[in-house]
Amino acid sequence: MENEIIVHETGEVQNNLDFSADNIMVLAEQAEKRISAVKKIMNAALSITHENDWVLISGKPYLQETGSAKIARLFGVKWEFIGSNPQVEVDAEGYKTFTYRMAFYMSNDKIECEGSRSMREDFFAKTKTGLKKPDEIDERDVKMAAYTNCINNGIKRLIPGVRNIGINELKNAGLDIEQISGYTFKTGSQGGKDNTKVDNELKCSECGKEITQRVASYSQGEFGKFLCVECQRKIKKAEKQATEEVSENELTNN
Repeated sequence: MENEIIVHETGEVQNNLDFSADNIMVLAEQAEKRISAVKKIMNAALSITHENDWVLISGKPYLQETGSAKIARLFGVKWEFIGSNPQVEVDAEGYKTFTYRMAFYMSNDKIECEGSRSMREDFFAKTKTGLKKPDEIDERDVKMAAYTNCINNGIKRLIPGVRNIGINELKNAGLDIEQISGYTFKTGSQGGKDNTKVDNELKCSECGKEITQRVASYSQGEFGKFLCVECQRKIKKAEKQATEEVSENELTNN
């Protein structure tokens, strides 16, 4: 569950927009400056993180609490609890959902966010034979995940460009994607298991070789499918050769 309320405390009153030719040019210039500023903020935010601050889940990068804390310190983000935390809901089978609600502040902006995690989620409960029972799941792990989720939600909403980050953005920031841990929920395996061991339910789509959760998640993000390390290298080599051939042809034609 992700809710947000944004309050801008600038005291400014917005008038009707002037769409005259001169004003449109001014608006365009302002937009370009804002886009440039957002890019600089995003680059600064990503550059301060380390490979260990990220995790690839089914090929998509997710910033962990350690990375969010670094970014928060860089931009002076502060937060506080709203009401009693965590709020707890229990379903008919005894599975609990923990929810934290906090207010986040940066400069004149204020955001209120929620972060929730449930015992029923794959990460905590799923096994190859079904779901763990509620008393087999560590409540503290679920609470901490909900707390982290709330903090991440708030920081990501306050810092432009940090949400919905892709692999290419991390590469451009100088991060080595192959060093980021990862897992996938494409199989019945629990995501939290050792992602460095071969999973017999995950196989390379090219050669059929069994691969690890980490390799599977990386290849999902980089190539859009499960590939073993050897097949990844073959594809990268072929792409490099194709690029070199195009460059040679362009030089010849010119």
